[in-house]
Amino acid sequence: MNIRGERSAAEEYFVTAQMFHREGRLAEAEQQYRAAIELDDSYCDAMEWFGALCLQSGKIDEAIHWLDKAATLNPENAAFHDNLAAALMQAQRPKEAAGAYQRSLAAAPDAVETRINLANVLRRLGHHGKAMALLEQAVASDPHLKTVCRDPTTPSTGEARCNTILENCRHILARYPNYAPAHYSAACALLNLGRTAEACRIGERAISLDPTVPVYYHILIEAGEVDQKASAVSALEHLAGDETMLPEDGRSMLHFLLAKAYDNQKRYEEAFAHLQKANGIKRSMIVYDETREIGRMDAIATAFTLDRVRSMCGAGHPSLVPVFIVGMVRSGTTLVEQILASHPDVHGAGELTLLNDLIGKGHAGTPFPEASVALSAGDWRILGEMYATQLIAMAPEAKRITDKQPYNFLNIGLIHLALPGARVIHVKRNPLDTCFSCYSLMFAGDVNFSYDLGELGRYYKAYNAMMAHWHEVLPDGVMLEVQYEDLVTDLAAQSRRIIDYCGLKWDARCLEFHKTERAVSTASLHQVRQPAYKSSIGRAKPYEGHLHPLYEALELH
Repeated sequence: MNIRGERSAAEEYFVTAQMFHREGRLAEAEQQYRAAIELDDSYCDAMEWFGALCLQSGKIDEAIHWLDKAATLNPENAAFHDNLAAALMQAQRPKEAAGAYQRSLAAAPDAVETRINLANVLRRLGHHGKAMALLEQAVASDPHLKTVCRDPTTPSTGEARCNTILENCRHILARYPNYAPAHYSAACALLNLGRTAEACRIGERAISLDPTVPVYYHILIEAGEVDQKASAVSALEHLAGDETMLPEDGRSMLHFLLAKAYDNQKRYEEAFAHLQKANGIKRSMIVYDETREIGRMDAIATAFTLDRVRSMCGAGHPSLVPVFIVGMVRSGTTLVEQILASHPDVHGAGELTLLNDLIGKGHAGTPFPEASVALSAGDWRILGEMYATQLIAMAPEAKRITDKQPYNFLNIGLIHLALPGARVIHVKRNPLDTCFSCYSLMFAGDVNFSYDLGELGRYYKAYNAMMAHWHEVLPDGVMLEVQYEDLVTDLAAQSRRIIDYCGLKWDARCLEFHKTERAVSTASLHQVRQPAYKSSIGRAKPYEGHLHPLYEALELH
Protein backbone atom coordinates (compact mmCIF):
# COMPACT_ATOMS: atom_id res chain seq x y z
CA MET A 1 0.00 0.00 0.00
CA ASN A 2 1.29 3.46 -0.92
CA ILE A 3 0.57 6.22 1.57
CA ARG A 4 1.18 9.92 1.06
CA GLY A 5 4.30 9.92 3.23
CA GLU A 6 5.82 7.05 1.29
CA ARG A 7 5.06 8.79 -1.98
CA SER A 8 6.77 11.94 -0.77
CA ALA A 9 9.83 9.94 0.33
CA ALA A 10 9.88 8.12 -3.00
CA GLU A 11 9.85 11.44 -4.81
CA GLU A 12 12.80 12.62 -2.74
CA TYR A 13 14.77 9.52 -3.67
CA PHE A 14 13.79 10.02 -7.33
CA VAL A 15 14.88 13.67 -7.44
CA THR A 16 18.21 12.76 -5.82
CA ALA A 17 18.65 9.89 -8.27
CA GLN A 18 18.09 12.22 -11.22
CA MET A 19 20.69 14.62 -9.85
CA PHE A 20 23.28 11.83 -9.46
CA HIS A 21 22.36 10.47 -12.89
CA ARG A 22 22.92 13.81 -14.63
CA GLU A 23 26.27 14.16 -12.86
CA GLY A 24 27.38 10.72 -14.01
CA ARG A 25 27.35 9.22 -10.50
CA LEU A 26 25.65 6.10 -11.75
CA ALA A 27 26.14 3.77 -8.79
CA GLU A 28 24.66 6.31 -6.39
CA ALA A 29 21.83 7.08 -8.82
CA GLU A 30 21.01 3.36 -9.03
CA GLN A 31 20.67 3.11 -5.24
CA GLN A 32 18.30 6.07 -5.17
CA TYR A 33 16.16 4.78 -8.06
CA ARG A 34 15.83 1.39 -6.35
CA ALA A 35 14.85 3.05 -3.09
CA ALA A 36 12.16 5.11 -4.85
CA ILE A 37 10.68 2.07 -6.54
CA GLU A 38 10.76 0.00 -3.35
CA LEU A 39 8.68 2.68 -1.62
CA ASP A 40 6.30 3.08 -4.56
CA ASP A 41 5.98 0.06 -6.83
CA SER A 42 3.87 2.07 -9.32
CA TYR A 43 6.35 4.92 -9.74
CA CYS A 44 6.58 4.84 -13.56
CA ASP A 45 8.84 7.86 -13.97
CA ALA A 46 11.43 6.34 -11.64
CA MET A 47 11.22 3.06 -13.56
CA GLU A 48 11.74 4.84 -16.86
CA TRP A 49 14.78 6.76 -15.62
CA PHE A 50 16.19 3.66 -13.96
CA GLY A 51 15.70 1.75 -17.20
CA ALA A 52 17.64 4.44 -19.04
CA LEU A 53 20.45 4.17 -16.48
CA CYS A 54 20.57 0.38 -16.87
CA LEU A 55 20.76 0.81 -20.64
CA GLN A 56 23.58 3.32 -20.23
CA SER A 57 25.42 0.84 -17.99
CA GLY A 58 25.07 -2.03 -20.46
CA LYS A 59 22.46 -3.89 -18.38
CA ILE A 60 20.06 -4.30 -21.29
CA ASP A 61 17.88 -7.06 -19.81
CA GLU A 62 17.29 -5.12 -16.60
CA ALA A 63 16.61 -1.96 -18.60
CA ILE A 64 13.95 -3.80 -20.60
CA HIS A 65 12.39 -5.11 -17.38
CA TRP A 66 11.88 -1.64 -15.90
CA LEU A 67 10.89 0.07 -19.15
CA ASP A 68 8.36 -2.68 -19.82
CA LYS A 69 6.93 -2.34 -16.33
CA ALA A 70 6.56 1.43 -16.74
CA ALA A 71 4.83 1.01 -20.09
CA THR A 72 2.52 -1.67 -18.69
CA LEU A 73 1.52 0.44 -15.70
CA ASN A 74 0.93 3.52 -17.84
CA PRO A 75 -0.08 2.34 -21.34
CA GLU A 76 -1.28 5.83 -22.35
CA ASN A 77 2.27 7.24 -22.16
CA ALA A 78 3.68 6.85 -25.68
CA ALA A 79 7.22 7.80 -24.58
CA PHE A 80 7.38 4.76 -22.29
CA HIS A 81 6.61 2.45 -25.23
CA ASP A 82 9.12 4.26 -27.48
CA ASN A 83 11.90 3.88 -24.92
CA LEU A 84 11.08 0.22 -24.44
CA ALA A 85 11.16 -0.32 -28.21
CA ALA A 86 14.58 1.34 -28.47
CA ALA A 87 15.93 -0.94 -25.72
CA LEU A 88 14.48 -4.01 -27.42
CA MET A 89 16.18 -3.03 -30.66
CA GLN A 90 19.49 -2.78 -28.81
CA ALA A 91 18.86 -6.30 -27.54
CA GLN A 92 18.25 -7.47 -31.15
CA ARG A 93 14.58 -8.24 -30.42
CA PRO A 94 12.88 -6.46 -33.33
CA LYS A 95 9.60 -8.39 -33.20
CA GLU A 96 8.97 -7.27 -29.63
CA ALA A 97 10.16 -3.75 -30.51
CA ALA A 98 7.56 -3.60 -33.27
CA GLY A 99 4.89 -4.41 -30.72
CA ALA A 100 6.09 -1.63 -28.44
CA TYR A 101 6.06 0.88 -31.29
CA GLN A 102 2.55 -0.21 -32.23
CA ARG A 103 1.39 0.39 -28.66
CA SER A 104 3.05 3.80 -28.77
CA LEU A 105 1.12 4.69 -31.92
CA ALA A 106 -2.09 3.55 -30.27
CA ALA A 107 -1.37 6.04 -27.50
CA ALA A 108 -0.22 8.84 -29.84
CA PRO A 109 -1.53 8.20 -33.40
CA ASP A 110 -0.02 11.41 -34.80
CA ALA A 111 3.58 10.67 -33.76
CA VAL A 112 5.41 10.74 -37.08
CA GLU A 113 8.80 9.68 -35.72
CA THR A 114 7.30 6.60 -34.09
CA ARG A 115 5.60 5.74 -37.36
CA ILE A 116 8.94 5.89 -39.17
CA ASN A 117 10.70 3.82 -36.50
CA LEU A 118 7.99 1.16 -36.68
CA ALA A 119 8.23 1.13 -40.48
CA ASN A 120 11.95 0.47 -40.34
CA VAL A 121 11.53 -2.35 -37.81
CA LEU A 122 8.79 -3.96 -39.92
CA ARG A 123 10.99 -3.73 -43.00
CA ARG A 124 13.76 -5.46 -41.07
CA LEU A 125 11.28 -8.22 -40.18
CA GLY A 126 10.37 -8.64 -43.85
CA HIS A 127 6.98 -6.91 -43.72
CA HIS A 128 7.78 -4.54 -46.56
CA GLY A 129 4.21 -3.74 -47.54
CA LYS A 130 3.23 -2.66 -44.04
CA ALA A 131 6.48 -0.74 -43.64
CA MET A 132 6.02 1.25 -46.81
CA ALA A 133 2.40 2.00 -45.98
CA LEU A 134 3.58 3.57 -42.72
CA LEU A 135 6.25 5.58 -44.50
CA GLU A 136 3.68 6.84 -46.98
CA GLN A 137 1.46 7.92 -44.09
CA ALA A 138 4.41 9.79 -42.61
CA VAL A 139 5.04 11.65 -45.87
CA ALA A 140 1.36 12.46 -46.19
CA SER A 141 1.35 13.94 -42.69
CA ASP A 142 4.36 16.15 -43.45
CA PRO A 143 5.38 16.70 -47.10
CA HIS A 144 8.75 18.14 -46.00
CA LEU A 145 9.69 15.16 -43.86
CA LYS A 146 13.19 14.32 -45.07
CA THR A 147 13.77 11.75 -42.33
CA VAL A 148 11.44 9.41 -44.18
CA CYS A 149 14.38 8.45 -46.35
CA ARG A 150 16.66 7.76 -43.40
CA ASP A 151 16.89 4.57 -41.38
CA PRO A 152 17.99 5.38 -37.81
CA THR A 153 17.60 1.80 -36.57
CA THR A 154 20.04 0.00 -38.86
CA PRO A 155 23.09 -0.96 -36.73
CA SER A 156 25.05 -2.24 -39.72
CA THR A 157 27.47 -1.13 -42.40
CA GLY A 158 27.31 2.01 -44.47
CA GLU A 159 26.44 -0.05 -47.52
CA ALA A 160 23.44 -1.61 -45.80
CA ARG A 161 22.30 1.80 -44.63
CA CYS A 162 22.58 3.27 -48.14
CA ASN A 163 20.63 0.38 -49.61
CA THR A 164 17.93 0.87 -46.98
CA ILE A 165 17.68 4.54 -47.90
CA LEU A 166 17.35 3.59 -51.57
CA GLU A 167 14.63 1.08 -50.79
CA ASN A 168 12.67 3.59 -48.73
CA CYS A 169 13.02 6.25 -51.42
CA ARG A 170 11.86 3.94 -54.21
CA HIS A 171 8.70 3.01 -52.40
CA ILE A 172 7.92 6.56 -51.42
CA LEU A 173 8.53 7.87 -54.93
CA ALA A 174 6.22 5.22 -56.34
CA ARG A 175 3.46 6.97 -54.39
CA TYR A 176 4.83 10.52 -54.41
CA PRO A 177 6.89 10.86 -57.62
CA ASN A 178 7.35 14.62 -57.16
CA TYR A 179 8.75 14.45 -53.62
CA ALA A 180 12.10 16.17 -54.26
CA PRO A 181 13.78 15.30 -50.89
CA ALA A 182 13.37 11.59 -51.66
CA HIS A 183 15.03 12.02 -55.07
CA TYR A 184 17.89 13.88 -53.40
CA SER A 185 18.27 11.28 -50.63
CA ALA A 186 18.38 8.51 -53.23
CA ALA A 187 20.99 10.41 -55.22
CA CYS A 188 23.18 10.83 -52.12
CA ALA A 189 22.94 7.12 -51.32
CA LEU A 190 23.90 6.20 -54.88
CA LEU A 191 26.86 8.57 -54.79
CA ASN A 192 28.03 7.05 -51.50
CA LEU A 193 27.81 3.62 -53.13
CA GLY A 194 29.90 4.76 -56.09
CA ARG A 195 27.04 4.66 -58.62
CA THR A 196 27.89 8.09 -59.93
CA ALA A 197 25.94 8.24 -63.19
CA GLU A 198 22.71 7.14 -61.49
CA ALA A 199 23.30 9.60 -58.67
CA CYS A 200 23.69 12.50 -61.07
CA ARG A 201 20.63 11.53 -63.08
CA ILE A 202 18.42 11.34 -59.99
CA GLY A 203 20.02 14.49 -58.60
CA GLU A 204 18.93 16.29 -61.75
CA ARG A 205 15.39 15.12 -61.09
CA ALA A 206 15.46 16.65 -57.58
CA ILE A 207 16.71 19.92 -59.07
CA SER A 208 13.99 19.95 -61.72
CA LEU A 209 11.35 19.57 -59.00
CA ASP A 210 12.81 22.31 -56.77
CA PRO A 211 15.63 24.33 -58.37
CA THR A 212 15.79 26.75 -55.41
CA VAL A 213 17.52 24.32 -53.02
CA PRO A 214 21.31 24.82 -53.41
CA VAL A 215 22.34 21.56 -51.75
CA TYR A 216 20.63 19.57 -54.52
CA TYR A 217 23.33 20.80 -56.93
CA HIS A 218 26.28 19.45 -54.97
CA ILE A 219 26.09 16.01 -56.58
CA LEU A 220 26.50 17.51 -60.06
CA ILE A 221 29.26 19.88 -58.96
CA GLU A 222 31.08 17.01 -57.27
CA ALA A 223 30.63 14.18 -59.74
CA GLY A 224 28.70 15.33 -62.82
CA GLU A 225 29.79 15.21 -66.44
CA VAL A 226 31.06 18.43 -68.03
CA ASP A 227 27.65 19.52 -69.31
CA GLN A 228 25.97 18.66 -65.99
CA LYS A 229 28.50 20.71 -64.07
CA ALA A 230 28.10 23.65 -66.43
CA SER A 231 24.33 23.54 -66.06
CA ALA A 232 24.62 23.38 -62.27
CA VAL A 233 27.01 26.35 -62.15
CA SER A 234 24.69 28.41 -64.35
CA ALA A 235 21.72 27.63 -62.10
CA LEU A 236 23.69 28.48 -58.94
CA GLU A 237 24.84 31.77 -60.43
CA HIS A 238 21.21 32.56 -61.17
CA LEU A 239 20.27 31.79 -57.54
CA ALA A 240 23.12 34.01 -56.35
CA GLY A 241 21.52 36.90 -58.22
CA ASP A 242 18.79 37.01 -55.58
CA GLU A 243 20.16 34.99 -52.71
CA THR A 244 18.14 36.93 -50.14
CA MET A 245 15.24 34.60 -50.93
CA LEU A 246 17.25 31.69 -49.48
CA PRO A 247 17.57 30.68 -45.81
CA GLU A 248 20.99 31.19 -44.22
CA ASP A 249 22.13 27.58 -44.59
CA GLY A 250 21.05 27.65 -48.24
CA ARG A 251 23.02 30.84 -48.87
CA SER A 252 26.11 29.37 -47.25
CA MET A 253 25.84 26.17 -49.30
CA LEU A 254 25.31 28.22 -52.47
CA HIS A 255 28.61 30.03 -52.00
CA PHE A 256 30.50 26.86 -51.04
CA LEU A 257 29.31 25.21 -54.25
CA LEU A 258 30.21 28.19 -56.43
CA ALA A 259 33.64 28.31 -54.78
CA LYS A 260 34.12 24.62 -55.60
CA ALA A 261 33.02 25.13 -59.20
CA TYR A 262 35.29 28.15 -59.74
CA ASP A 263 38.21 26.36 -58.08
CA ASN A 264 37.76 23.52 -60.57
CA GLN A 265 37.95 26.12 -63.34
CA LYS A 266 41.07 27.72 -61.76
CA ARG A 267 39.16 30.98 -61.21
CA TYR A 268 40.82 31.34 -57.84
CA GLU A 269 39.99 34.97 -57.01
CA GLU A 270 36.28 34.40 -57.60
CA ALA A 271 36.44 31.10 -55.75
CA PHE A 272 37.97 32.67 -52.65
CA ALA A 273 35.45 35.52 -52.65
CA HIS A 274 32.67 32.92 -52.48
CA LEU A 275 34.54 30.97 -49.80
CA GLN A 276 34.71 34.07 -47.63
CA LYS A 277 30.97 34.62 -48.02
CA ALA A 278 30.16 30.95 -47.41
CA ASN A 279 32.27 30.68 -44.28
CA GLY A 280 31.14 34.04 -42.96
CA ILE A 281 27.48 33.04 -43.18
CA LYS A 282 28.12 29.63 -41.66
CA ARG A 283 30.21 31.07 -38.82
CA SER A 284 27.37 33.45 -37.93
CA MET A 285 25.00 30.49 -37.59
CA ILE A 286 26.99 28.42 -35.12
CA VAL A 287 28.30 28.64 -31.58
CA TYR A 288 31.97 27.75 -31.23
CA ASP A 289 33.78 28.07 -27.91
CA GLU A 290 37.44 28.10 -28.89
CA THR A 291 38.68 28.35 -25.31
CA ARG A 292 36.65 25.29 -24.33
CA GLU A 293 37.77 23.20 -27.31
CA ILE A 294 41.46 23.91 -26.92
CA GLY A 295 41.20 23.71 -23.14
CA ARG A 296 39.82 20.21 -23.53
CA MET A 297 43.05 19.13 -25.24
CA ASP A 298 45.07 20.63 -22.40
CA ALA A 299 42.93 18.72 -19.88
CA ILE A 300 43.51 15.46 -21.74
CA ALA A 301 47.27 16.01 -21.71
CA THR A 302 47.10 16.72 -17.97
CA ALA A 303 45.14 13.52 -17.31
CA PHE A 304 47.35 11.22 -19.40
CA THR A 305 50.81 11.81 -18.01
CA LEU A 306 53.82 9.61 -18.69
CA ASP A 307 53.63 8.09 -15.19
CA ARG A 308 49.90 7.43 -15.49
CA VAL A 309 50.25 5.72 -18.85
CA ARG A 310 53.17 3.59 -17.64
CA SER A 311 51.32 2.54 -14.48
CA MET A 312 48.36 1.14 -16.44
CA CYS A 313 50.19 -0.11 -19.53
CA GLY A 314 48.83 -3.50 -20.63
CA ALA A 315 45.82 -3.38 -18.29
CA GLY A 316 43.16 -3.26 -20.98
CA HIS A 317 41.36 -5.78 -23.15
CA PRO A 318 43.76 -7.68 -25.46
CA SER A 319 41.69 -7.62 -28.68
CA LEU A 320 43.72 -7.19 -31.87
CA VAL A 321 40.68 -6.36 -34.00
CA PRO A 322 40.38 -2.55 -33.68
CA VAL A 323 42.32 -0.28 -36.02
CA PHE A 324 41.91 3.41 -35.25
CA ILE A 325 42.64 5.85 -38.09
CA VAL A 326 43.05 9.32 -36.63
CA GLY A 327 44.21 12.76 -37.63
CA MET A 328 43.02 16.21 -38.48
CA VAL A 329 39.87 16.39 -40.60
CA ARG A 330 40.78 16.39 -44.34
CA SER A 331 44.21 14.87 -43.72
CA GLY A 332 43.75 11.69 -45.78
CA THR A 333 42.15 9.35 -43.25
CA THR A 334 39.51 8.22 -45.75
CA LEU A 335 42.17 7.15 -48.26
CA VAL A 336 43.97 5.10 -45.60
CA GLU A 337 40.72 3.41 -44.59
CA GLN A 338 39.85 2.63 -48.20
CA ILE A 339 43.25 0.99 -48.71
CA LEU A 340 42.75 -1.12 -45.59
CA ALA A 341 39.12 -1.95 -46.40
CA SER A 342 40.27 -3.32 -49.76
CA HIS A 343 42.05 -6.12 -47.87
CA PRO A 344 39.85 -9.24 -47.58
CA ASP A 345 40.50 -9.55 -43.84
CA VAL A 346 39.51 -5.96 -43.02
CA HIS A 347 36.11 -4.36 -42.54
CA GLY A 348 35.95 -0.59 -42.91
CA ALA A 349 33.37 0.59 -40.39
CA GLY A 350 33.68 4.30 -41.18
CA GLU A 351 33.51 7.15 -38.68
CA LEU A 352 32.15 5.64 -35.48
CA THR A 353 31.01 7.44 -32.35
CA LEU A 354 31.23 4.23 -30.35
CA LEU A 355 34.25 5.15 -28.22
CA ASN A 356 32.94 8.59 -27.30
CA ASP A 357 29.54 7.09 -26.50
CA LEU A 358 31.23 4.76 -24.01
CA ILE A 359 33.31 7.41 -22.28
CA GLY A 360 30.92 10.33 -22.60
CA LYS A 361 29.26 9.85 -19.21
CA GLY A 362 32.51 9.79 -17.27
CA HIS A 363 33.15 7.69 -14.18
CA ALA A 364 31.94 7.98 -10.58
CA GLY A 365 30.48 11.42 -11.14
CA THR A 366 33.57 12.85 -12.83
CA PRO A 367 33.60 13.60 -16.58
CA PHE A 368 36.33 12.53 -18.95
CA PRO A 369 39.20 13.14 -19.26
CA GLU A 370 39.54 13.83 -15.53
CA ALA A 371 37.75 10.56 -14.71
CA SER A 372 40.53 8.54 -16.34
CA VAL A 373 42.81 9.21 -13.36
CA ALA A 374 40.51 7.19 -11.10
CA LEU A 375 40.18 4.16 -13.37
CA SER A 376 41.64 0.89 -12.13
CA ALA A 377 43.23 -1.79 -14.30
CA GLY A 378 39.90 -3.63 -14.20
CA ASP A 379 38.03 -0.52 -15.34
CA TRP A 380 40.32 -0.14 -18.34
CA ARG A 381 39.79 -3.76 -19.29
CA ILE A 382 36.00 -3.44 -19.02
CA LEU A 383 36.03 -0.31 -21.17
CA GLY A 384 38.15 -2.02 -23.81
CA GLU A 385 35.97 -5.14 -23.75
CA MET A 386 32.78 -3.10 -24.18
CA TYR A 387 34.23 -1.31 -27.20
CA ALA A 388 35.67 -4.48 -28.79
CA THR A 389 32.44 -6.44 -28.30
CA GLN A 390 30.31 -3.82 -30.02
CA LEU A 391 32.86 -3.29 -32.79
CA ILE A 392 33.25 -7.00 -33.57
CA ALA A 393 29.47 -7.38 -33.79
CA MET A 394 29.60 -5.18 -36.90
CA ALA A 395 31.69 -7.73 -38.81
CA PRO A 396 32.27 -10.94 -36.80
CA GLU A 397 34.42 -12.61 -39.47
CA ALA A 398 36.87 -9.74 -39.97
CA LYS A 399 40.37 -9.95 -38.51
CA ARG A 400 40.62 -6.18 -38.34
CA ILE A 401 37.90 -3.50 -38.22
CA THR A 402 38.70 0.16 -38.80
CA ASP A 403 37.25 3.04 -36.83
CA LYS A 404 37.97 6.11 -38.93
CA GLN A 405 36.82 8.76 -36.49
CA PRO A 406 39.44 11.51 -36.96
CA TYR A 407 38.72 13.07 -33.56
CA ASN A 408 39.96 9.94 -31.85
CA PHE A 409 43.31 11.73 -31.94
CA LEU A 410 42.02 13.08 -28.62
CA ASN A 411 41.61 9.55 -27.27
CA ILE A 412 44.89 7.89 -28.23
CA GLY A 413 46.06 7.58 -24.62
CA LEU A 414 42.72 6.12 -23.62
CA ILE A 415 42.82 3.71 -26.56
CA HIS A 416 46.28 2.49 -25.57
CA LEU A 417 45.21 1.76 -21.99
CA ALA A 418 41.81 0.23 -22.79
CA LEU A 419 42.91 -1.67 -25.92
CA PRO A 420 46.68 -2.20 -25.83
CA GLY A 421 46.50 -4.53 -28.85
CA ALA A 422 44.70 -2.01 -31.06
CA ARG A 423 46.50 -0.37 -33.96
CA VAL A 424 46.51 3.42 -34.20
CA ILE A 425 47.34 5.03 -37.55
CA HIS A 426 47.92 8.77 -37.48
CA VAL A 427 47.54 10.40 -40.90
CA LYS A 428 49.30 13.74 -41.37
CA ARG A 429 49.13 16.23 -44.21
CA ASN A 430 50.72 19.59 -44.93
CA PRO A 431 49.16 22.04 -42.41
CA LEU A 432 48.21 24.68 -45.00
CA ASP A 433 46.67 22.13 -47.35
CA THR A 434 44.79 20.46 -44.50
CA CYS A 435 43.38 23.70 -43.15
CA PHE A 436 42.46 25.17 -46.51
CA SER A 437 40.72 21.94 -47.46
CA CYS A 438 38.64 22.30 -44.28
CA TYR A 439 37.87 25.94 -45.07
CA SER A 440 36.63 24.91 -48.51
CA LEU A 441 33.77 22.75 -47.22
CA MET A 442 30.49 22.98 -45.38
CA PHE A 443 30.62 19.92 -43.17
CA ALA A 444 27.61 17.81 -42.31
CA GLY A 445 28.90 17.21 -38.80
CA ASP A 446 30.37 19.22 -35.96
CA VAL A 447 33.50 20.85 -37.40
CA ASN A 448 32.77 24.29 -36.01
CA PHE A 449 36.41 25.36 -35.81
CA SER A 450 36.75 25.39 -39.60
CA TYR A 451 34.73 28.46 -40.65
CA ASP A 452 37.23 31.15 -39.60
CA LEU A 453 40.85 31.05 -40.77
CA GLY A 454 42.27 32.19 -37.44
CA GLU A 455 40.21 29.72 -35.38
CA LEU A 456 41.05 26.98 -37.85
CA GLY A 457 44.78 27.60 -37.58
CA ARG A 458 44.73 27.72 -33.80
CA TYR A 459 42.78 24.46 -33.65
CA TYR A 460 45.34 22.82 -35.94
CA LYS A 461 48.16 24.09 -33.74
CA ALA A 462 46.45 22.61 -30.65
CA TYR A 463 45.91 19.30 -32.46
CA ASN A 464 49.59 19.24 -33.38
CA ALA A 465 50.52 19.82 -29.72
CA MET A 466 48.17 17.01 -28.71
CA MET A 467 49.92 14.61 -31.06
CA ALA A 468 53.32 15.72 -29.75
CA HIS A 469 52.10 14.86 -26.25
CA TRP A 470 51.12 11.33 -27.29
CA HIS A 471 54.57 10.80 -28.78
CA GLU A 472 56.10 11.80 -25.47
CA VAL A 473 54.02 9.54 -23.21
CA LEU A 474 53.32 6.46 -25.34
CA PRO A 475 55.82 3.65 -25.97
CA ASP A 476 57.59 3.50 -29.32
CA GLY A 477 55.74 1.55 -31.97
CA VAL A 478 52.26 2.04 -30.52
CA MET A 479 51.25 4.39 -33.32
CA LEU A 480 52.06 4.41 -37.04
CA GLU A 481 52.62 7.80 -38.66
CA VAL A 482 51.52 8.06 -42.30
CA GLN A 483 52.35 11.21 -44.25
CA TYR A 484 49.66 11.84 -46.85
CA GLU A 485 52.10 13.27 -49.40
CA ASP A 486 54.30 10.16 -49.11
CA LEU A 487 51.25 7.93 -49.49
CA VAL A 488 50.06 9.40 -52.78
CA THR A 489 53.63 9.69 -54.11
CA ASP A 490 54.62 6.10 -53.31
CA LEU A 491 51.35 4.23 -52.84
CA ALA A 492 52.82 0.73 -53.04
CA ALA A 493 55.48 1.17 -50.36
CA GLN A 494 53.28 3.08 -47.96
CA SER A 495 50.34 0.69 -48.39
CA ARG A 496 52.59 -2.29 -47.62
CA ARG A 497 53.81 -0.43 -44.55
CA ILE A 498 50.23 0.10 -43.35
CA ILE A 499 49.18 -3.51 -43.96
CA ASP A 500 52.31 -4.83 -42.27
CA TYR A 501 51.72 -2.64 -39.21
CA CYS A 502 48.21 -4.11 -38.92
CA GLY A 503 49.70 -7.60 -38.78
CA LEU A 504 48.21 -8.77 -42.07
CA LYS A 505 49.61 -10.48 -45.15
CA TRP A 506 49.98 -8.27 -48.18
CA ASP A 507 47.14 -8.30 -50.71
CA ALA A 508 47.50 -6.55 -54.07
CA ARG A 509 43.85 -5.45 -53.98
CA CYS A 510 44.92 -2.74 -51.55
CA LEU A 511 46.55 -0.91 -54.46
CA GLU A 512 43.27 -0.94 -56.36
CA PHE A 513 41.29 0.62 -53.52
CA HIS A 514 39.30 2.72 -55.99
CA LYS A 515 37.66 -0.47 -57.26
CA THR A 516 36.50 -1.59 -53.82
CA GLU A 517 32.73 -1.53 -53.63
CA ARG A 518 31.74 -0.12 -50.27
CA ALA A 519 29.77 2.87 -49.10
CA VAL A 520 31.82 5.99 -48.33
CA SER A 521 30.00 8.92 -46.78
CA THR A 522 32.73 11.47 -46.02
CA ALA A 523 33.61 14.54 -48.07
CA SER A 524 36.30 12.43 -49.79
CA LEU A 525 33.86 9.91 -51.24
CA HIS A 526 34.48 10.94 -54.87
CA GLN A 527 38.28 10.99 -54.51
CA VAL A 528 38.53 7.43 -53.20
CA ARG A 529 36.68 6.16 -56.28
CA GLN A 530 39.74 7.20 -58.30
CA PRO A 531 43.34 5.93 -58.34
CA ALA A 532 45.79 7.82 -56.12
CA TYR A 533 46.66 11.24 -57.50
CA LYS A 534 49.04 14.01 -56.43
CA SER A 535 47.02 17.06 -57.44
CA SER A 536 45.85 17.65 -53.87
CA ILE A 537 49.45 18.33 -52.82
CA GLY A 538 49.79 22.11 -52.67
CA ARG A 539 46.02 22.55 -52.40
CA ALA A 540 46.39 25.94 -50.70
CA LYS A 541 49.09 27.39 -52.96
CA PRO A 542 46.80 29.31 -55.37
CA TYR A 543 45.25 31.08 -52.37
CA GLU A 544 48.40 31.99 -50.47
CA GLY A 545 47.76 35.73 -50.80
CA HIS A 546 44.44 35.40 -48.96
CA LEU A 547 45.55 33.21 -46.07
CA HIS A 548 47.36 35.65 -43.78
CA PRO A 549 45.12 34.90 -40.73
CA LEU A 550 45.86 31.20 -41.20
CA TYR A 551 49.62 31.77 -41.53
CA GLU A 552 49.54 33.88 -38.39
CA ALA A 553 47.58 31.33 -36.37
CA LEU A 554 49.89 28.52 -37.48
CA GLU A 555 52.91 30.75 -36.81
CA LEU A 556 54.14 30.29 -40.37
CA HIS A 557 55.92 33.38 -41.59
